[in-house]
Amino acid sequence: MNVTYLDIELSENGPVAWITIDRETRHNALRMTVTDREIVDALRRLETRNDIRAIVVTGRGRKAFCTGWDMEGIEEMALCDLERVVRQNMELFSTVWSQRQPVIAAVNGHAVASGATLAMACDMVVAADNARLAEPEIRHGALSPFLIMPFLTHAKAVHEFYYLGEAIDAQEMLRLGLANRVVPHEDLAATAQTMGERLAHIPREALDLKKRSLRAAYDLMGLRAATERHALADSIILGAGLEGPRKLQDILRDQGMRAFLDARDGPFRTPGK
Repeated sequence: MNVTYLDIELSENGPVAWITIDRETRHNALRMTVTDREIVDALRRLETRNDIRAIVVTGRGRKAFCTGWDMEGIEEMALCDLERVVRQNMELFSTVWSQRQPVIAAVNGHAVASGATLAMACDMVVAADNARLAEPEIRHGALSPFLIMPFLTHAKAVHEFYYLGEAIDAQEMLRLGLANRVVPHEDLAATAQTMGERLAHIPREALDLKKRSLRAAYDLMGLRAATERHALADSIILGAGLEGPRKLQDILRDQGMRAFLDARDGPFRTPGK
């Protein structure tokens, strides 16, 4: 497929297509309304291809799968505009979730915030042994963008993950059912490719209909209603201008990302570590 993007690379390996987030110098953070739009465009192009039987999403390099939205590129906006952007960007996760072909996340490092959501929205997850999953947005007064975890694992783990914003490692992902495989980093690509090729052996029509049935089951359990209500809640809290989040945003603007992370995560660090 001869398509050139700014922030992602789209490639094919037999019946398996690969979407690689190509912003390694920014830890594969998503540029709002750029990277997410490109991933959606690539998925829609692939959806028309009967010869592509599975899709792998991964990040460039060894450190990060995706570290969420590139916060240094996000500007303040009115609440009505903010809600539009939140809903537009939520389309990324819903597109992955409803993609006709199975989507495999090859988590090659840190999957943070929207990166964690992107991984969990995929049908299957292969995690490198250095992978870490975290949604720390609540610490700076935001919410996770796509409320998917309650439909993937048990309630107490969901509460701890979302309430505290702490990371879990690859083995914990496996234990909680958030990953199908944990492999050495050097085996990640081959394992994801093999999983995609195994899916290609399944009759296409049967797999398409099975995925539709599973998505219908999740919707009957309330997924669509929950994610839409959560997107509205996220818009409201982001636009509320609360003092704590505003101070953190000022630190980000004036002192940079390192100072922002120190201010946000410092209270949660264990003394002496």
